[in-house]
Amino acid sequence: MMHEDYKELLALEAAGALDAGERGALLEHLPSCEECRAELRELADAAAALVYTVEPVRPPAELRAHVLARVRGVDPSEARAADTSAAFVDPSEVAVDPSEAHAGSRPEESRNGRARRTSTSTSDARGLLSGFSLWQILTARPSLGFGAAFASIVVVLLGVTSLLLWSQNRTLSAEVARLYDRLRETQGEMAGQREQLASARDVNELLLAPGARFAELSGKKPAPQAHAMLAYDRATGRAVIMATGLPPCPAGHSYQLWLIAGDKNPMPGGTFKTDAGGRARMSDRLPADVGQPTFAVTLEREGGVSSPEGEVFMASSAS
Repeated sequence: MMHEDYKELLALEAAGALDAGERGALLEHLPSCEECRAELRELADAAAALVYTVEPVRPPAELRAHVLARVRGVDPSEARAADTSAAFVDPSEVAVDPSEAHAGSRPEESRNGRARRTSTSTSDARGLLSGFSLWQILTARPSLGFGAAFASIVVVLLGVTSLLLWSQNRTLSAEVARLYDRLRETQGEMAGQREQLASARDVNELLLAPGARFAELSGKKPAPQAHAMLAYDRATGRAVIMATGLPPCPAGHSYQLWLIAGDKNPMPGGTFKTDAGGRARMSDRLPADVGQPTFAVTLEREGGVSSPEGEVFMASSAS
């Protein structure tokens, strides 16, 4: 059988109107087809709900008399057999034709008539249910249609809510990333400010020292616009230089401070580089107890050298 053939049997199976052969073939197909199993469950629920859509019908007043007359004429063993199969017979099948009751028909004829009516009712049910679609069953029971519509609305609302939450999450993630970058920038700025404060504190302490000496360095031929102020404590050798107007250092080079004492060879100090504006500040530790020192700044290899090799960019006179 084709898949569509099995789908045509689902409504009949939901109503219990399949014969043994068709039902066996359908039961063999269902374990391997999730679509048919889902549709059968929906049809079975809808078929069960159809019971509540039918208005109750009061039986005819003479039905009780006909039923009692038939019961008196049935053998007890047959009654037990009838009770066993009663759960599988449609209630309409027990309706008795008044002509049969008055004619005193035989039990065999009555059973044959019931069998014919059962077959006819089954065929009618098969024809009726085979024409039903799931939408027709839902519209036959308004509460089922309302439930399906409500479920659809809930699904749509959940989808919209999920989309909004996803969008908000992306926005919040971008905002967190922006704040994190700003935090790193602020931390860098604070570190620079702490360094400047520490340097300023060293300068202030050095300027207030009793043995502090000051020297002014002027620019030489490579940088005539350069200028620097230097504070030197003879007792401790601490020194601070603040320079402006120096050109940027070439790659692999840095500026180096030198202390010159009379005719002695220049004594090396620390190295430094300028910022983008040509400014520089450096705290250093030079030899102590040097009387009447002079200072110079040369351009040397990065990391410094033990004796001057490069050009002099700034120099001072004796203080």
